[in-house]
Amino acid sequence: MYNLMFLAFAALQVALFVWLLRLWRGTRSPAAAVLLVPQFFLIWDNLRVASGVVLGHGPLLYWLSWPSFWAHWLFGCWLIIASGSILRLAGFDFAKQRRVMGAFCLTAVALMVHDLPYLWTRDIYPVCELGLIRYSGAVNEASRCSAGQALVTSDFPLAPVVTCLVVIGSGALLWVRRGFPWMTLGGVAMLLTAALPVLRDHKLDNFGEVLIVLGATLAIARFAPASPRGDPTTPADERPRGPGSD
Repeated sequence: MYNLMFLAFAALQVALFVWLLRLWRGTRSPAAAVLLVPQFFLIWDNLRVASGVVLGHGPLLYWLSWPSFWAHWLFGCWLIIASGSILRLAGFDFAKQRRVMGAFCLTAVALMVHDLPYLWTRDIYPVCELGLIRYSGAVNEASRCSAGQALVTSDFPLAPVVTCLVVIGSGALLWVRRGFPWMTLGGVAMLLTAALPVLRDHKLDNFGEVLIVLGATLAIARFAPASPRGDPTTPADERPRGPGSD
């Protein structure tokens, strides 16, 4: 059942990728562009987990799993850059200052630098849980594949937590000043599904990833103006819009 759930997550992430691509083509919004790379690897991540029951543990699944971890460490925090860009799109004057947008970018870069050593200091290990066969950076009692498999603890996820907090904070400004709650709600959903064991242990943190990207995508659809380079036959008020657009 859980591998089918990850296939469903992958399908949802594909839909979001296509929507982001259409938004970028129609608006040339930097916020949409910056999310395309991490979004591609969210699709990859869900598919490599779903395919584990077919491939089994071995070199193929091992090397197919690594790009998910590399992308998580290097691109996951790009939501911070997108958050600053979305505030610009929503008309917040302070976000239009170069130093403010620079702060969003520097925060993301600092988190990337923090996680960069993981590329050569971390390994991934076979885990077996909930009928899934996959590789992970941590192994606990519930996920090890044999009684003799060594347990491996994970570090505090600093970059994902900071990213969620920035998304929630940026979304709160949109909620209070623009009546748009969806970016905050997506960030809160991501934080809760990753932090609460009852949700995380059932792999709903991957659904949280869907929701946090959905919140940011809705915000881009709501606030990004039509680009002159977009389809000139499509009026601006007929572009995809998110809830709360009226």
